[in-house]
Amino acid sequence: MGVRPPGRGSVSDAQQTAEDRQRLTDLFHRHGDAVFAYASDRLGSEDAQDLVGEVFAVAWRRLATIKAGEERPWLFGVARRLMLQHRRVRAGQVALQVRLESQAEVDGAADPGPDVSHRAEVMAALAALPEADREVLLLRYWYDLSGSESAKVLGCTATTFAVRLHRARRRFEQVYGNLTVQPSPPVKGTQTSYARGQL
Repeated sequence: MGVRPPGRGSVSDAQQTAEDRQRLTDLFHRHGDAVFAYASDRLGSEDAQDLVGEVFAVAWRRLATIKAGEERPWLFGVARRLMLQHRRVRAGQVALQVRLESQAEVDGAADPGPDVSHRAEVMAALAALPEADREVLLLRYWYDLSGSESAKVLGCTATTFAVRLHRARRRFEQVYGNLTVQPSPPVKGTQTSYARGQL
């Protein structure tokens, strides 16, 4: 993605051990691309690169508080809070629209096949959902976070997230059903394949 490892910011190197620096580097190499993709969906690639730098600057300052095995949801949670602070209120809608338009240009050769049309319908359905529903679905199925990890990103309990996910899936099914002309199999139980293979 071209994002460079984060700088040290205002924190002196002398305040961090070599082990800390190695851990931060490892975190960046393991999760930097995923954080960038998450931010890019909402902000576009240029702003997303800046945000990734901010996320890992926060991680550098709070490294000792990041529990082993929970790094990914922790980083996503920081990214989400920073985006909310930046008030990028239309980022999700714009990013999905950009994706749809760019995909149409790539696939826009002669006659789009059924797979292209299906992907466009899925993306259009996601774009039509409220931001809260879209975020729940993308966290769980596109970024492949578990229910408990997604809950940590959103700052809620796993039970609350499960309820939100259930409602978001039902709303997606309704919107998707209204967009499709031909009868389609229900989304329930196949959402993962939509998110991973079709978006």
